[in-house]
Amino acid sequence: MTTHADKTYARITGSPAPRDLEWTEFISFWQDRADQVEQETGDRLAVKLNGHREVFRRQHDGRVSIEDIERARHLLAATPEPKGHGDLLAVAIDAEHARIFDFDLDARTVSDTEHTVADEDRHAHHLRTVERHTGHDDERDLSHFFDAVAEALRSTAPERSFVVIGHGSGKADVAAEFVERLRAAHADVAARVTALTELDLSAASDADIEAAAQAAVRL
Repeated sequence: MTTHADKTYARITGSPAPRDLEWTEFISFWQDRADQVEQETGDRLAVKLNGHREVFRRQHDGRVSIEDIERARHLLAATPEPKGHGDLLAVAIDAEHARIFDFDLDARTVSDTEHTVADEDRHAHHLRTVERHTGHDDERDLSHFFDAVAEALRSTAPERSFVVIGHGSGKADVAAEFVERLRAAHADVAARVTALTELDLSAASDADIEAAAQAAVRL
């Protein structure tokens, strides 16, 4: 998809559902994404995608109805979102540990194992896990932990830009705190942060983490 179509995709599938998506933008999106698009009489748009067909109807105000947004979501759910190309670095972090991933976007599948993936497996290369060590340190003093993650990024992925993914429920602020620590003490690493997003890491697979990182980069 083009960059414009990527943004439209994010709006259609995002939350809350958009109420101001223009009909012309909707048509352009399907022309870029669908297998077949046909504008029928009566302001109807017929779309075929991955063997499925849906008909959308233009509203009088020139915008896409909420009902058609829901139909579009169901149609898109039948086809996986394109993964993209190249590599994508991501840091999934909560208050206990950080995992650094280097995803190969050209691979057809993603390994969802929690342990380190072998170097020859290019589906998802789990570069490193940094554990938080507690003891005499203050329970909420994460500075040393954040510093260790920053050093790991310097040594394992020098000069690479990356996405930071937080827990998203209760510990969501940890990711933001990490980025703030980078800005305060590790400016060289902070400059490489391309996006900050949230995900329930307690239930997330490697594939979920990759998808969240890609979505954050596209926004």
